[in-house]
Amino acid sequence: MKTNRLSLAAIVALFAMLVTGACAPRGGPATTATRPGARLLGVFAAWANTLPAIEGLPVGSLSGLAYDATERRWLGASDEIQRPRLLAFDLVLGRDIRVTPTAVTPLTLAPGVPPDTLTALDMEGLAIFPDGSYAVSHEGHIDRGGVARQPRVLRVTRDGVVTTVIRPRDHFTIDTADYTRGVRHNLGFEGLTRTPDGRLVAAIEQPLAQDGPISTTSDGGLVRFAEFVERDGAWAPGREWTYRLDATRLQAGYTKTCEDGANGVSSILALDALRFLVVERACLLGEPKTPAYNTVRVYEASFERATDVSGLASLAGQAPVPATKRLIADLASWIPAFPPSLATLSNIEGMSFGPPGPKGERTVMLVSDDNFRATQTTAFIWFALS
Repeated sequence: MKTNRLSLAAIVALFAMLVTGACAPRGGPATTATRPGARLLGVFAAWANTLPAIEGLPVGSLSGLAYDATERRWLGASDEIQRPRLLAFDLVLGRDIRVTPTAVTPLTLAPGVPPDTLTALDMEGLAIFPDGSYAVSHEGHIDRGGVARQPRVLRVTRDGVVTTVIRPRDHFTIDTADYTRGVRHNLGFEGLTRTPDGRLVAAIEQPLAQDGPISTTSDGGLVRFAEFVERDGAWAPGREWTYRLDATRLQAGYTKTCEDGANGVSSILALDALRFLVVERACLLGEPKTPAYNTVRVYEASFERATDVSGLASLAGQAPVPATKRLIADLASWIPAFPPSLATLSNIEGMSFGPPGPKGERTVMLVSDDNFRATQTTAFIWFALS
């Protein structure tokens, strides 16, 4: 996600506007009513490059999040493509969350894994297994040399060794000679989760090129969720479903999107076999020298009645039944409880379940990607589900 320049004065001014309601959203209609009971529990925010480095590596650019309940530690995937790594954190939870980076785990390759697997690796989604191993998703993009780095999912040991490359069906493949098909540049596997029964599900940020246009201010794109199933020790693609995004909702004073900033999926989390939490996020630009604004909404999506589209290389001319969804939380409503550095929200890209909340309720943690830009924040936002 790209943002424009940011000043403290602009943030404070905008914060005051938001608290008084001067930045009420406009654009497309609301998809659903908010589910009662989504309740903010705590928050942490730090400007980029202000968290202490670990082993000489900066802490930030967090695009995936997982909670290791056995070790009682949090793991984040840093999407800095030059040095792909996992980062461990201790979090003291409360209204004001305290965050301490504790360890870094660089990714390495097991014997037999293709040597270019870590080249320009753009880790986005992160899922944890009961044995403490992981899966990470690589979004998919075209690098500066013009090489297509295909979307894929990697299985990783708890020590950071990549053991398996899991590839989706051919209709996700980027073709540098034909941009009318496949994952769009840097808009692929943004979300990844593990279901309670052990499947992996990845979600793309915007539609495949052959499936339809990306989100606009009048219409939301139709994205795919792709399932991966392990059988006899080997992983293979399973079912695929569609999910309809909201249109990109402009805000008062914000008239256009950032580069790649149209409303899209940035993170997913399995509630059960066919229900997921889904983060939809957009980045909006206003006047010069004002901060960018991120719209962030969390939905509950059900694929129980959705059409399996795994056999369709293109959705053009098709009318599959998409997931149903309902709004869980609109982070704009929590801005008055946030510190001023989050007055324009943050680039939320990771989501994980956490330990039980103060009343024993199920909790969720969000994390933001600061892109190592001084104008952005690393934020942890903790809330309870009813």
